[in-house]
Formats: sequence, C-alpha cells, structure tokens
Amino acid sequence: MRTLLTAITALMLFATPVVAGDFEDAKAAHEAGDYQKALRLFKPLAKQGVPDAQHNLGWMYHNGQGVPEDDAKAVH
Repeated sequence: MRTLLTAITALMLFATPVVAGDFEDAKAAHEAGDYQKALRLFKPLAKQGVPDAQHNLGWMYHNGQGVPEDDAKAVH
C-alpha cells in the first residue's frame, strides 16, 4: 500500500508542472504572435481537458490565428 501511495504521489508531482509549463509557454507564444507554436502547445492540452487551453484554442479558430477561421471548430 505504501508503494502505491508513493507512486501516485510521484505521478501527481511530475504531471502538474508539465501541463502548467506547456500552458504558460503556449500563452506566451500566442501573446507574441507565434500562433503556430501556440497551436502546437494548446492542442494536446485542450484534448486533455484543460479548460483555458480549450478556450484559447477556440479563440484562435474563431479569429483565424494560425489556422483558417472556423466557427464550428471554435465551438468544438
């Protein structure tokens, strides 16, 4: 049981900073106008269910930032 708890704790410690770092990198790329990098970083986060990444990816599709404007994809 102790091994299981240690493993779960380790996974939680290592998983969270990667997502946060990728999101911050994506946000910075978007703000700098590097839409291709932002898109590459936001997509996997959005698929993982990160709400802010989903919102920003939708915004990019709505405004045609690095992708063709597509309101259907923006809503999705």
